Amino acid sequence: MRARHRRRRARRDRALSSRRRRHRRRCRRRAVMMARATVTLRDGVSMPRLAFGTYKLAGDVCRDAVRDALVVGFRHIDTATCYRNERSVGEAVRASACAKEVFLTSKIAPNEMTSEETTSRAIDGVVDRLGRAPDLLLVHWPGEAKQAPTSERHREARERTWRVFERALEQGKTRSIGVSNFEIRHLEELLSYAKVKPSVNQIELHPRFNQRALREFCEMHGIHIQGYSPLGVGSLLEDARALEYAKKIGLAPAPALVRWTLTRDPECSVVVKSTAKTRTEENFTALRAKTAEASEDDIRAHADALEKAFESTQSKQCWDPSVVC
Repeated sequence: MRARHRRRRARRDRALSSRRRRHRRRCRRRAVMMARATVTLRDGVSMPRLAFGTYKLAGDVCRDAVRDALVVGFRHIDTATCYRNERSVGEAVRASACAKEVFLTSKIAPNEMTSEETTSRAIDGVVDRLGRAPDLLLVHWPGEAKQAPTSERHREARERTWRVFERALEQGKTRSIGVSNFEIRHLEELLSYAKVKPSVNQIELHPRFNQRALREFCEMHGIHIQGYSPLGVGSLLEDARALEYAKKIGLAPAPALVRWTLTRDPECSVVVKSTAKTRTEENFTALRAKTAEASEDDIRAHADALEKAFESTQSKQCWDPSVVC
């Protein structure tokens, strides 16, 4: 009787051990195929690398899109005062079962950089509309609204705005502060007077506009790069080189281009956007490759090749901050 029990226990233990081994192998394969989901910024704040963007989304459309993104798995939502949708974003986040896990980014607009009082009120408005302090607050543009590109007022506005940002950080109105669309010379100037260095620079980034010099500068100074417009405003979705790259790494074209940003050096994050849940689900697959043949090294090599393929035809698709003094 005891011998029979021992044999049964031995068979059960062997079966359990086999299941555990299979589970460990599956976990190892998934680990190889997954891009790192978060990044630790210079100030110690942990930020999800894949953000859901809300540019041009408003009202119920925005609320539903953010809700869908959270259900899909996004834990980082990007908004801005000039998007005029922070209240909808806040409502969608608060209604979610994962509200406490969500990382929120917002940005202060050029017309909110006219004085310290104006910027301070704008930040208070962000907190009010979101229903809580944003995790990351960015200066949206390196200049003040309604000024000539060569006006000295841009420099004054940047320094004045950064002082207010530093105070907002001290006062707990945000966990981290950074910039958006800043060129190297804008950053050099900012670093010369900043008591708190920017943690993030959110910039246009895709194979047609790889911003390598700016990426290298930011890496040197501990500023994390967050890319937007990973599809090149849609221009890359029908490019044969981009389509071939997507096929090689086992992803649909859109998430493959999102993954391109995630594989860049230094380590980058990215903002993606869609109002269709199916596209949002597809974009989220950028964190993983679907084929066992595409290791992380393979994915990086293919991304490097794609960047090289566009090297001689770099073309900016969005706004140009280089004209701002």
